[in-house]
Amino acid sequence: MAAPQVQGQFKKNRNKGTSKREIRKRQEEANKKSQYNKFNELQPMGHKSSQARIDMIWSYETANTVPIYAGDISLIAPSRFSTYRGVEFGGSIAALPVAPNFYIKKRWKEGGVYVASRHQIYSYAPMLYWAQQLEYPGIFPPNENLPISIGIKNELILSKPFLKDLKCGSVKQPYIIITAAAAFDYGIPIYDTSVEMMERKFFQQRSGVILGGGGFITARLQGDFYIARDLYGTMAIRALFSGGEIGNSIENNGLLRYKLTPRFSLSGGYWLTFGKGSEGPIMPIFDLTYHFGNKQGRQKGLFTR
Repeated sequence: MAAPQVQGQFKKNRNKGTSKREIRKRQEEANKKSQYNKFNELQPMGHKSSQARIDMIWSYETANTVPIYAGDISLIAPSRFSTYRGVEFGGSIAALPVAPNFYIKKRWKEGGVYVASRHQIYSYAPMLYWAQQLEYPGIFPPNENLPISIGIKNELILSKPFLKDLKCGSVKQPYIIITAAAAFDYGIPIYDTSVEMMERKFFQQRSGVILGGGGFITARLQGDFYIARDLYGTMAIRALFSGGEIGNSIENNGLLRYKLTPRFSLSGGYWLTFGKGSEGPIMPIFDLTYHFGNKQGRQKGLFTR
């Protein structure tokens, strides 16, 4: 009676081991098919996967910068690049023919709170020229002399990331970033015009910069969110203080960004304004972005992290 019992127990243990091997084999096959790291759901698997960029949640409006020798190339949003740690520069490619622009952002502090300053130069003169040539209604009177001005923007940005442990607590990633910023735009006139104020929404409160000889102050509060794997969101509200007949305004914009691949993302959203001015108060936003470069590494040195 003992021999059959031992034989049955042996068969049971053998089947149990076989079952474990099958489960392990299935897990290995599933991991090979998956492009994501099981220890970090924001980071793709593959050759040198630890170097893949994981800063998608840090938008260009936050106080952080893209990693050194990395950047984003967008159709609508500002494209950006870095050649020195903590310094970023860029501008909108789509806006170059109508509103040439360039900015540089310097990150002064990182850690619990990120602090940065951004300095930008731009001009709306080409936009006014093309609008007048095409007789586009509401942007500029057809028989007026075109103004030429250069806008200068100086902005202080503070961002607070809230971190989340991903997979066994081995990696921490921001899942919410709250940003507060204040900026001052001023237009330097090169050639004056008799027009005193723009008529369309989005332009009226910016008349001082567009026409030259005036400016406005911006206060901004923004949230960037990691919603789910490959999906990110941005929600911002800003107040523009122009004063006088131009008036003040409140603007709100929202954006959803979906990471199609580790290198490409697709965005869609809106820009809404509550203020004086004619025409529609909302503009749709669609964008395609190419992300290149590696993630930011640690600083080298005895007393740096």
